[in-house]
Amino acid sequence: MLQDQTTSVPPEQFPASPTETTKLHSPGYVINHSELTPKIWGLWLITGAGFALDGFDLFVIGIAFPLLMRYFPELIGNPMLLGLLGAAAPIGAVVGASVFGRLTDTLGRKIISVMNMVFFIIFATLSALSWSVWSLIIFRFMAGIGMGGEYPVNSAYIAEIIPKKHRKKMQVGNFSFQAIGAVSGALVGYIILNAIPEMWTWRLMIGCQAVFSLVLFFFRLRMPESSKWLASQGRKDKAAATLTIITGDKREIKEPHKKKSKFTDIFSQEYLKVTILSSIPWFLMDIAFYGIGIFTPIIITHLFKHVPMDNIIERDIFSIKSTMLVESFLLVGILLAILLIKRVGMMNLQVKGFWGMGIGMLILMLTQFVPNQLLFNVLAFCGFILFYLCLNAGPNPMSFLIPARIFPTKIRATGHGFSAAFAKAGATLGILFFPWMQLKFGVTFTVFLMAMVCFAGAIITQVFVKLIIRDKRAVKLFEKAIQDKTKSKHAKTV
Repeated sequence: MLQDQTTSVPPEQFPASPTETTKLHSPGYVINHSELTPKIWGLWLITGAGFALDGFDLFVIGIAFPLLMRYFPELIGNPMLLGLLGAAAPIGAVVGASVFGRLTDTLGRKIISVMNMVFFIIFATLSALSWSVWSLIIFRFMAGIGMGGEYPVNSAYIAEIIPKKHRKKMQVGNFSFQAIGAVSGALVGYIILNAIPEMWTWRLMIGCQAVFSLVLFFFRLRMPESSKWLASQGRKDKAAATLTIITGDKREIKEPHKKKSKFTDIFSQEYLKVTILSSIPWFLMDIAFYGIGIFTPIIITHLFKHVPMDNIIERDIFSIKSTMLVESFLLVGILLAILLIKRVGMMNLQVKGFWGMGIGMLILMLTQFVPNQLLFNVLAFCGFILFYLCLNAGPNPMSFLIPARIFPTKIRATGHGFSAAFAKAGATLGILFFPWMQLKFGVTFTVFLMAMVCFAGAIITQVFVKLIIRDKRAVKLFEKAIQDKTKSKHAKTV
């Protein structure tokens, strides 16, 4: 009878435990159960614009390469110097992602977000004013530091302000700005070169990023800090005020001050497999993405030798048009990722995307054995299109999303920063060695090698997902065994 009376009482009439009360008033809980507000949409756009800069820079330098090779003759016949110029920004991104990733967890999301724009403004301007190849390499390296910092700070910030039911799609959508920036980079390069068909127009292509960065800098100055990060630092009043700004809902914060994290936490036994899963496939993806992406105009020029060209400007315009065509499928790919992320899952999309990228490269390789010009053209464009489509439907946004989803708040930016830095080391390898491999072994072997890199990314993702799932099952079984033993002892006592 007593049991019936107890079970008939509505659950909400029981006083919440201190733990439950704290949870209800934590920033994470409030954000998870809030609705999208105009403020959240605005912050989503401001952070996404940083990825647009990254994509713009990646592809505009590829468009500028044929002009740079004529403007600085020492680049011709020197594949390592050409590769170093292309890799300067990704090398800087290694430094930026690792250092700014850790600083994002210690100093805060906002200050690093603003600092990234300062690097872009100063060094994009200086890059446009470069007087030699080496000055351009140095300034692009410094701009790359700001570029690398965008990955950990944006991923952490977006993960902490978007409501749970919209989070996956909006995180992928946020990263989709990179594709918009990439297509914009090719388009701006085409417009500038068409309007001013001169060798020095590479300065305008590179320098126009500084103007965009300056506008974005002022928007970021008005960004609120992440309420979850503030609460984790024990700044509850500030966290509550920020939460009100973002959600429009006034709340009291009761989240306890959490123990501070260390950089080495991401290599602990608890997180090592997670760190490997979030970094190595991204590393392999960037080898292929940057190796192919930056040199797409040069690859197209090399492949389509039969196209009649009178001068370097005409040839460059042809390669830009072709590049814009194949890169437009980056946008189609990211749309597929947004539509499929909930249904298919981020790990499955990454694996399938890697396989598709590799197949695209194999198709591109086969063009070298096709004598028919029409079939050659069809296969070449199909190879490029499949590569870019699968890249952005899978590994490119997913490798960005995975660290943001699987690392906890206290080390989210640290883990993401390390993964991004490791990835940019892969980008550096792809860019540095692609011109050398093309010169030494030819396009056919180089493209085949890129296909193998993509297939390796798919296999490693599959293996480590299974290892992590197996570990989680083992932990759950262990916990269940303890509970069963406790219940058994209690039953004997009774």
